[in-house]
Amino acid sequence: MAMSKFKDFPILPGYKVDPNKEFRRKFNKSQHFGVHNDVCMLADVARPGHDGTLLLAEGQVQPAPKNHWLHFDKQVLKFDANCFEENGRMRKCQFFYYLEDDTIQVVEPRVTNSGCFQGTLIHRHRIPMPAKWQKNRENVAQVNSMAAHASGFFSVACLNVGNTLEIYGRRFVLTDCDKFTRLLLEKLGLAVPPNQTKLEPSVHVEGKPAHTKASSVPDERQFLQLDGLVLSFKAYWDDREQEGGLLHKLTLLYYLADDTLEVLFEDGSRMIKRQRLPKEDQVSVELGAPDQLPILNVMKGRKLLKDACPADGAFRRVDYVRDKELAIGATVSVFGRPVVLVSCDKFTQKYFNDRYRIEDFTPLKYPDDEARRPAKYPPRIHLPPYNGFGSYEDSAANCKSFKMKERQKDLTQFLTKDRQGNESHILRFAAKLKEGCEIRKFIISYYLSDDTVSIFEIFSPNTGYKGGKFLERCTLFKPNQDLINVDSAPASYNAGDFYIGAKIVVNRFEFIIHEADDYALTYMEKNCHEFPLSNSKLILNKIRPHLGLRYKELVSALMENDDHGQGVVAVRHFRDILEHLLPDEFLTEHEFETLLRRYAVPENQPPDLHLRSKVHSLLRRQLFKDMDLLKIELHERDHAKTGFLSRKNAWAACRSLPVPLPVDVLATVFDRIKMNSEGQIDYNDLLWYLDCENQPANLEIQNEGSIGFLFKNMPKKSKNDLSYKTFIAELDLDDDHLNQIS
Repeated sequence: MAMSKFKDFPILPGYKVDPNKEFRRKFNKSQHFGVHNDVCMLADVARPGHDGTLLLAEGQVQPAPKNHWLHFDKQVLKFDANCFEENGRMRKCQFFYYLEDDTIQVVEPRVTNSGCFQGTLIHRHRIPMPAKWQKNRENVAQVNSMAAHASGFFSVACLNVGNTLEIYGRRFVLTDCDKFTRLLLEKLGLAVPPNQTKLEPSVHVEGKPAHTKASSVPDERQFLQLDGLVLSFKAYWDDREQEGGLLHKLTLLYYLADDTLEVLFEDGSRMIKRQRLPKEDQVSVELGAPDQLPILNVMKGRKLLKDACPADGAFRRVDYVRDKELAIGATVSVFGRPVVLVSCDKFTQKYFNDRYRIEDFTPLKYPDDEARRPAKYPPRIHLPPYNGFGSYEDSAANCKSFKMKERQKDLTQFLTKDRQGNESHILRFAAKLKEGCEIRKFIISYYLSDDTVSIFEIFSPNTGYKGGKFLERCTLFKPNQDLINVDSAPASYNAGDFYIGAKIVVNRFEFIIHEADDYALTYMEKNCHEFPLSNSKLILNKIRPHLGLRYKELVSALMENDDHGQGVVAVRHFRDILEHLLPDEFLTEHEFETLLRRYAVPENQPPDLHLRSKVHSLLRRQLFKDMDLLKIELHERDHAKTGFLSRKNAWAACRSLPVPLPVDVLATVFDRIKMNSEGQIDYNDLLWYLDCENQPANLEIQNEGSIGFLFKNMPKKSKNDLSYKTFIAELDLDDDHLNQIS
């Protein structure tokens, strides 16, 4: 029967005839699977297919059953493969083919210190065949005879040991498979070659001579044996021939594990990070050579040889610095910088002695840092002229960097001179204008934390001036300076420029300071090394030569003005006497004030029993019972056995035990003790004062939670009377000395 027999049948439902069934004699369905232990599995590959069709082993693809996922659930084919990259590197991978949905996953096992990103190379999905394979389906010999009937995706027919697959531009060679995969492929009728684990890379890279080992990858044996071993050299780089150059002291570290080196500066910062250092005298050019730097274009005259690329282009052969080229006195070119090695450590000496038989490790000296230096310091950066906007410090800070930055303040000064409890560290002075409105009153505040000044005008009624802020807190520059065309910061007022009698110019307004508050005067006296006008010793040294020649006249004048004969003279008389005996304007107003505060007579002396009672209560609270030891200590310090000690020795004796009194309380006690004419303390009176067991003070002190009352009731110094006896004693001018001078 022929096909023409059915050509006249109409194409209608029920009239369509399959011409192939006309020649069939068997219509039974062959069973490919059997049931064993309630598991559906492939029984025999030799059985014929459905209605006489061929099996997979006979060259055709059997259509997948409807329950394909149920039959092949959790059944995976595993292959070992080698992936060959363009640079010749071979990477070992694993192929997983999932039979349930014909998907493929490629994984590269992770290897420690491989230097590559490993793990899943290709995620699980159906992988399409390359375009050139799909276009040439008739040439099935390149892939597999069964792959021609596939639907454009890789299937089980394409996977076998020895096959080469091209997946997304990469070439994979299947070299091995597990036992389950081998049995399944054999049941499908495929001949599985033996494992090819020792396959050479050069066989699979399109005829290109692949290199068995890239020199950029360190030897595995070298890494395992020399890991952690580092050669250390001291070196220098002399850059002083350049303008502003310096002599840089360096440390060169050479890592033996992978022939890399690292260069560090003396402060620990990096000059170059750890890497292989190429030599710069290699200029030979070859094509396709391994371990070389790529060159984009290679020219020969006007003829372009080839456009280069890392895969198959022109390369410049590069050699790298090795350990044998490092020696004391050798010069290593670090990217154009000549680095001279001068010494090495003991491990480096032992390494070169054992490997290269080098015994001379005499260190070299660094070159003279001053011999070739053009200047002692690097050239100074000249700032542009100050434009008058903002403060000078802010403008200078902005000129030193492209990024706008706030000027750096003195943090130490700020922390030590900022407000600390009752210590405000603000010096306040009363001032007035030199000319014009004398009725205007001003307060000048100097902030020690940042050397800034602010001026406030006190409101006075019926004057026409409302008062208030006269000058915002800022750095106050001194007058008669060019603030615009300057290279350095202009001079500004500091703390030493503010004192009684000083003249301060603010925006062409001239102020005269005529008074200071008690805190400012006390602070200046405590820090007299910073404020010489508040140092009484310096003032006495200043007036001593002038008063020594007129000592008798000084003493007689003071005694004449002593109305009661108690060694006290009025302040106005004392000042008139000094102005008469000293040259004109010899002492400033602030120096007069320092002397008056120094020798002023205390007034309103409270009963001493209050202080002694409080001291005894503190000693009883601390269970102090070492009066005998204190007595022995004071007697031992009195070598002349006079009964008097200097304040310094008595203080050291009390603090050595120690006497459990606060420092300020003990200092107040010392002020109450009897003294001789030389200012020495009667330590017997001190022992009586502190003896809370044998000589107790019976005054009851109540509602005193702290010792602050001791200083609230401190004797105030009179502003009207002055003790000239203390002044003459500290002046230290006797008659014999005066006779020698005369």
